[in-house]
Amino acid sequence: MIKTSVLRYAAIGMATLSMAGFAAASTVTYGTTGPDSVNSTSLNNATTVTSTNTNVAGIGNFNGQGAASGDVHATKNTTATGGGSGAAANSNMTTTTANITNSGASAAALGALAGLGGSGAGDTVTMTTTGPDSTNTVNTNNTKTVTVSNTNVVEVQNTNLQGAKSGNVSAYKNTTVGGLTSGAASNSSQTSTTLNINN
Repeated sequence: MIKTSVLRYAAIGMATLSMAGFAAASTVTYGTTGPDSVNSTSLNNATTVTSTNTNVAGIGNFNGQGAASGDVHATKNTTATGGGSGAAANSNMTTTTANITNSGASAAALGALAGLGGSGAGDTVTMTTTGPDSTNTVNTNNTKTVTVSNTNVVEVQNTNLQGAKSGNVSAYKNTTVGGLTSGAASNSSQTSTTLNINN
């Protein structure tokens, strides 16, 4: 008489984390078999945990600046003083911060495997009162596989175009000329890019 009790396989899949072929504990019992009986049990348990992360990040910063002060002219004046062209200035500050974290998914994959207790945990095969000259065979194959795949594609492009020009100063046919100045033209740019990827 052979009694066999085996729990079915279950498959669990969720988002980027999948656990395929999770085998629950199996119990097999042989009791009171006759002479020359052949009793064979084969248990194959497989647990597969897969975590796949694909990250694509594109960062582009463009800064175009132009500054020009006006021209200063003094022509045919008896006295010309204090002429000045107004200052022209540009200023730009760009800060980009991007954080990509996949450690949660990877840890979940490993945690899920640990939570399953391993492949074939709790398998039990019991043989009692088998007859004379009986052949009893038990084969157990337990397999655990964890696969974590991380693909990161990152492109950062910063373009800064600046142009500064101060105006011309000219004095022509003046009796007295003083203090003619062309205003300063300046550009200023500061770019900071921070990208953190934690797989």
